[in-house]
Amino acid sequence: MEADPETFSGGQVMPAVDLSNLTEDAYDPREPYARVLTHEPLRFDGDMDPFQQLLVGASIKGASDIRIQTDSRIRIKMHGTQHFATAKPLNASEVLSILSHMWRSEDAFSILRQGRPLDFSFEVPIDRHRRQRFRVNAKGVMKGAGDGISMTMRPLPTKTPTIDDVGLDREVRPHMSPQHGIVVVAGATGQGKSTTLAGITRFHLENTTDPKAIVDLQAPIEFTYSDVLTDHSDCASSIEQSEIGEGRNLPSFGDGVWAALRCAPDIISLGEARDKASLEGCLEASLTGHLVYTTTHAGSVAEGLRRMVVNFPAEDRDARAFDLITSLQLFVVQHLVRTSDHRGRVPLREYLLFDDYVRDQFVSVPIGDWPKVVSRLMQEPADRVLARSMHDAAQQKVDEGKVSYDDVRRLLPRH
Repeated sequence: MEADPETFSGGQVMPAVDLSNLTEDAYDPREPYARVLTHEPLRFDGDMDPFQQLLVGASIKGASDIRIQTDSRIRIKMHGTQHFATAKPLNASEVLSILSHMWRSEDAFSILRQGRPLDFSFEVPIDRHRRQRFRVNAKGVMKGAGDGISMTMRPLPTKTPTIDDVGLDREVRPHMSPQHGIVVVAGATGQGKSTTLAGITRFHLENTTDPKAIVDLQAPIEFTYSDVLTDHSDCASSIEQSEIGEGRNLPSFGDGVWAALRCAPDIISLGEARDKASLEGCLEASLTGHLVYTTTHAGSVAEGLRRMVVNFPAEDRDARAFDLITSLQLFVVQHLVRTSDHRGRVPLREYLLFDDYVRDQFVSVPIGDWPKVVSRLMQEPADRVLARSMHDAAQQKVDEGKVSYDDVRRLLPRH
């Protein structure tokens, strides 16, 4: 018997959201207020229907982020620009009610007060056949003399992107799927790192000539690949997904990658190499013949390499730096920049392919000289080094008329 599509885990019944309260106002990037609801409630606690309407409405409008903070108006980010989404601020009771509703437990605030942030996913039913999922990050903040809550919700795509959808560079594609080693996609928060990795994962799941067993570790799970792994799929690839975080499948990325190694996968996709334990797991997986995809927060290849290495204690740093350089296959950094018409965003990507020649340049110098090595490699001829700087990527998009110089200038390092 088919399950009621409005029934979720834990036996809770979630009615479909009422879309009739969503405004049809056209988006104006010049206005500070991007209204979502036709009728804003007096309060956002008690009845959660208006809040869920706002989430879905913001997603329909194309918002990349919905931000809620104690004693502040709800804000949404549209194509890189932040706007107000409500006319009045939400008090502490309203924000706590919203968090408890999404977390589905009353202990959320006590967890935040212990200094432990929450990363999880939340789902809103639109109708009997459609759902909108959100990535939620919540943390404690100071508001005046007391404790407050800050939350960011990001709508998750319902369709898994392809490498064409994410605009993966043609020069990079032949090198995105080595037999083993580490491929890193770096960038700041909200720059589409997870989306790019999802496109690469989809490529493997649809590759009928070389099917792979994939372990996917995310905090939270953003893409379920349910639109790819259908009963009619003719690819034997498989994916096993675990969510990382408080109250989820596994407590940390470090625990996740070590657990994954015991499953003997071909590919491990790690949401973020954020600490010593997760980095050591990535290196161990690579050195034992696995292909590892992961992300890190960095604005350039040089910065990304430094951030990964400094996670190791000083006494181990040189040895682990050697392991990292010999394991790396491809390092990509991306920024999303709004288009010239302010109606979307396009990726700018810096990248460096690690072959034997490139690795030799790093292992022959101290770690402190790595930024100079990266800078020099970016200037090498294309027949020797596959690399592109963020400056060159930005200039190409400006020349093509896809972005304005003013929008990319602030992302480029000053010389």
